[in-house]
Amino acid sequence: MSNLKIVIPSHKRHDRVFSKKLVNNPIICVAESQADLYRHYNPECEIVTHPDSVIGLIPKRNWMARHFGDLMMLDDDVHVVKKLFVSEKGECGVIRDPDEITHIIESLYELACLLDVHLFGFTSAISPVMYNEWGYYSLSKMITGCAYGVRYNKNVWWNEEIRLKEDFWISCYMKYKERRILTDLRYNFAQKGTFVNAGGLAAFRNQEEERRSILFIRKHFGDSVIIKGATNNGKDMTKQLVEYNIACKFKF
Repeated sequence: MSNLKIVIPSHKRHDRVFSKKLVNNPIICVAESQADLYRHYNPECEIVTHPDSVIGLIPKRNWMARHFGDLMMLDDDVHVVKKLFVSEKGECGVIRDPDEITHIIESLYELACLLDVHLFGFTSAISPVMYNEWGYYSLSKMITGCAYGVRYNKNVWWNEEIRLKEDFWISCYMKYKERRILTDLRYNFAQKGTFVNAGGLAAFRNQEEERRSILFIRKHFGDSVIIKGATNNGKDMTKQLVEYNIACKFKF
């Protein structure tokens, strides 16, 4: 039996936990003071609480990693999973079956265990035209923040001085400490309106906070963090912060 827990960190979105419909037996992790609301609106899910003193997504991730050990974290606003490759049946596109999505997650976790990798996740690419059929796994690419997992050890740690881009931080940190991250390039987990959805990080997601977080990461990892003007994952950036796109390239 798998030790992996699929956990949805959530904050003030008790009536909008979209990702619970994607997988089997998800756990919703919330502050103690919000537990009753979440139990009322999500009776089908197990609710695990953390102290109210754990404030913000990054401290919450640190708490969850210590508490659960091995877990896949799905943001509460993830609403769809996309298959980027063409199957033997000639199909690609949206996956709606919770059994299939749960199997995808657990299979990646099992591979991470075999390879002794402690950070694993999925691609940020959203279009099948960007899929490379000869490279469907990677040990060097970054994970995307809305759906990734950890196998807890001493190197699984998020710096709580930043408030945004914690997925970029943990990717850089684990590359530095362990030299590898496992990324499944075949699937994309997509969110609903990241920059406009109330609750979660919406209260302090703005250009200045984005800029501060990026400069903080670059201070720690230097020229390995590259600031660029446009993404390469096919997203429409007209309403996002184009000037604050970043990439990572370590010399190993």
